[in-house]
Amino acid sequence: MVTAAGAGGPTKESGADNYLSIENLSKEFDGFLALDSASLSVRKGEIFALLGGSGSGKSTLLRCLAGFEKPSSGRIRLDGQSIEQLPPYERPINMMFQSYALFPHMTVEQNVAFGLKQDTLSRDAIRKRVGEMLELVQLRKLAKRKPDQLSGGQQQRVALARSLAKGPKLLLLDEPMGALDRKLRSQMQLELVNIIETSGVTCVMVTHDQEEAMTMATRIALMDQGWIQQIGTPDEIYEQPTSRFAAEFIGSVNMIEGVVETDAPGFITIRSTMLPTLIHVGHGISGFGGQEVAFALRPEKVRISKQEPDQPYNKAKGIIEDIAYFGSHSVFHVRSPNGFKLLVNFTNQQRWASEGFTWNDEVWMFWKNDDGVVLTV
Repeated sequence: MVTAAGAGGPTKESGADNYLSIENLSKEFDGFLALDSASLSVRKGEIFALLGGSGSGKSTLLRCLAGFEKPSSGRIRLDGQSIEQLPPYERPINMMFQSYALFPHMTVEQNVAFGLKQDTLSRDAIRKRVGEMLELVQLRKLAKRKPDQLSGGQQQRVALARSLAKGPKLLLLDEPMGALDRKLRSQMQLELVNIIETSGVTCVMVTHDQEEAMTMATRIALMDQGWIQQIGTPDEIYEQPTSRFAAEFIGSVNMIEGVVETDAPGFITIRSTMLPTLIHVGHGISGFGGQEVAFALRPEKVRISKQEPDQPYNKAKGIIEDIAYFGSHSVFHVRSPNGFKLLVNFTNQQRWASEGFTWNDEVWMFWKNDDGVVLTV
């Protein structure tokens, strides 16, 4: 894991392909700033996720893109055209809602054809386009069924086909898996990605589900309290968080607080009251000597052994206090003598093939010099 230092706050993403460009977008509701100077760019053809908890501003940003909310300030450009002042029906954008909003009295093909009929296309053109969309979502054999005769996953694909039928420049997804059970949600994530990528449409999706964003998105904007905290690929967001919020929001993390004791060009050391030895980080961060920092260490980066590791830094002794079994892996809760608890992830194959750790075992915890990220507090 590459060491990085950063503070929470807005970030601005720029790139060569600004197919969708959002510049300093803000939205205020009765004195409450729901969206605060958000800036980002989306490349043509990518699936871009807005990820955050309740009240983070992600849904407000999506509604501003759709035209359901008018921003208080800022600009939105899509394929070179400013659209922030356009009403929803004039924007080359379609939105798929969490509820799917299918017409219950219409068949599958009638639902898909609905938007095309509003454009007064010929009957042959509509029939051809509907056929293409049903082929894309693999529902041609179910064309005559009503929505209540379909499974949740099939209804979702009908809603997606209807959203793609008019060939929008931008597809918006609002919590696309929210109406599905967990098992079906995992299956549909990849199906949805394949359909969207095959269609070639640019997509912005809103979700509060980390797994959904990490599985489906090319890049993610992590949001909190109206701010964009970090933009990056799923592995960048996870492996190289730029703020404490980002590190703690995505997955599990051990957060160790301390003070930078040595600030050399090639490494730094951190002294923490939470650990008996220094934390040694194999990457320098110029100008941080004496500063309070947080060291973010993912549980899967921590190793444990009954034998003391042959390294002077990055280790601590502890007792296995609890073990949580998750089928594919186990999470060990190891408490050090000073009361600090570290989480350690082990695949169960590793666990039983190793030293057979169990409750109340005395073990050593240790990690490599480049396994964690240093964050300013």
